[in-house]
Amino acid sequence: MSESVPYYLKSTPLYSLMKEHGGVFVEYVGYYMPVNFSNGIIFEHNSVRNNVGLFDISHMGEIKINGQETIKFINYVGTNNLTKISNQQMQYQILCFADGGAIDDMMAYKFSDQEVLLVCNAANKDSVYQHLLKEAKNFKVEVIDESNFTSAIAVQGPKALEAMRLLTDLEPLKYLNFITVDDLLISRSGYTGEDGFEIYGSDKKIIELTKKLLNQGVILCGLGSRDTLRFEAGLPLYGHELADYISPIQAGLNFAIDFNKESFIGKEALLNEKNNLKQKIYGLELLDKGIARQGYLVFDAEKEIGFITSGFMIPGTKSSYANALLSANYKIGDIVEIEIRSRKIKAVIRKKKYINK
Repeated sequence: MSESVPYYLKSTPLYSLMKEHGGVFVEYVGYYMPVNFSNGIIFEHNSVRNNVGLFDISHMGEIKINGQETIKFINYVGTNNLTKISNQQMQYQILCFADGGAIDDMMAYKFSDQEVLLVCNAANKDSVYQHLLKEAKNFKVEVIDESNFTSAIAVQGPKALEAMRLLTDLEPLKYLNFITVDDLLISRSGYTGEDGFEIYGSDKKIIELTKKLLNQGVILCGLGSRDTLRFEAGLPLYGHELADYISPIQAGLNFAIDFNKESFIGKEALLNEKNNLKQKIYGLELLDKGIARQGYLVFDAEKEIGFITSGFMIPGTKSSYANALLSANYKIGDIVEIEIRSRKIKAVIRKKKYINK
C-alpha cells in the first residue's frame, strides 16, 4: 500500500495505477477511491454515454455460496427467485430484514444449483457476510467471503464491446449472462444504463487487463461519474433510494420480489406494505435553479411530505433532477417544493429515469 493512503483506509490493488493516471482520491466506505480523474466528472460521464469508460469496482464484496441447498438458501434470504434463471445467468437480489427494510441489494451469479456468487455493495459487505453466516446455519451450504482475493473493473459505454475485443469477442454474450475467459469472470452488466461488462479475477489479471484497456484509449472514471450515471439511468444506490428504512416496495423494485415463493425473510412485511403503501420514491425535476441534496426536505404548501434521497444537475443539460421519498398519494405532474438553503424551489413529479435509453 502506498504511503499516501491514509492509515485508517483500505486501497484496492488498482490504487497505484489509478494514482499514476491522475486520480483524485477521497474516503469512501472505508476505502481510498478515485472520485474523478484530471478531466473531471462531466468528461467521464459523457465518455461513458458516448464512448467507453472504465471503473475500479474492486471494493465491492464477493461472497460465494456452495452446497446442495444453495438455491433454497438464497431464495430464503433474498427477495427474488433463482429458479427462474439458468446457469451462467445473473439476477438482481435484495436481502431484507424481517420488517422489510433492506440489508443490501446485489447481483447473484448462478454457476449451478450448487454454486452462486453474490456481489454486494462495499459499504455492506461485512454485514451481509455476517447475516448470511447466521442464516446459513439451517441450510446445507457453505458461505465463503472472497472479497480479499478478488479484483474487478467495469467497462461501460456504447463502445465497451469494441474495447473488450482485445480479450475475446463478447458480442454473443447476452445481457445479464456471464462467461469465464482466461480465468476472468465476465458478465454483460453494469450500473450506468449503458451496454458494458463487469470483469472479476485475480489482482494480477485485472491489473494486466486494465493496462491493456488504457493503452487502447479507454477513459478512466471515478465514483463521481458512477453516481451521476446510475442516477440518470434511474438505478438505486443503497443508503439513498434503498436502505434499512426504505424497503424495496417503497423503492419501486417490485420486479425483484417473488411473492409466489413459499417463504423468504421479510415476505409478510413487504406484502403488507404492497397492499398499503404509505411512502415511495419519486423522481423530481426542479423548475428553478438549484441542486437538491440528500436530506433536503420536500413540502406540499406548508406540509412536509418527505425528503430528497439523491439530486444532481445532469451533465450536458441545464436541468436539475432529484429522487425523493414522499407520501404515496402523489402522481406524475404534481407540483411540490424543495427547501434549498432556506428558500423553497418548485419541482414537478416525474419518472425517476432521466435518459431515454
